[in-house]
Amino acid sequence: MAFGTGEHPTTRLCLILLNGLIKGGEAVLDYGTGSGILGIAAVKMGAAFSVGVDIEPQALSSARQNIALNAIEPGRMPLYLAPVKDQTRSDGLKTRTESFDVIIANILLNPLTELAEELVSYGKPGAVVGLSGILHDQVSQVEEKYSKYLESISVSEMNGWACLAGSLKWIKGHHNIQALHRDFALKLLFLGNPWT
Repeated sequence: MAFGTGEHPTTRLCLILLNGLIKGGEAVLDYGTGSGILGIAAVKMGAAFSVGVDIEPQALSSARQNIALNAIEPGRMPLYLAPVKDQTRSDGLKTRTESFDVIIANILLNPLTELAEELVSYGKPGAVVGLSGILHDQVSQVEEKYSKYLESISVSEMNGWACLAGSLKWIKGHHNIQALHRDFALKLLFLGNPWT
């Protein structure tokens, strides 16, 4: 069964974060979408669209049903299957040209740290990245991995679980941040037929 009923503290922490971020018109990436709850909530809060990505076909099936139940037009929340064989690489997927204002990933510690470079590559400079699915005592590992990409990092906690959030910063040594993001975007995630 897909994770994401809204009851787990990490889901609630992500929803609280989204509620503070979504002002209207944002492009949101929900990486590890599960049931789609975070992407659906972002659209309901006013995001222009949300892209849901997961490694589990069953999760995408559940998300598709929840999108329909919430009367969200399929184009406002396309769903895509990330490769299972090697989660840290998306070379076999088509390029997504959008850059995201908000990236949310409510997944486990190991994927969060393994996917750090890829996850931040999807955001515009200044985009907010929210990372959850981690315990309080795992925050330092995630913060250490993401500190070279994020600034103004904050941590919120609930019942021993945590959500780390920060803004993408200018990466020194790259005079053209758009070119950097374009290069990373070549790794991004789209199969020919989305699960919408």
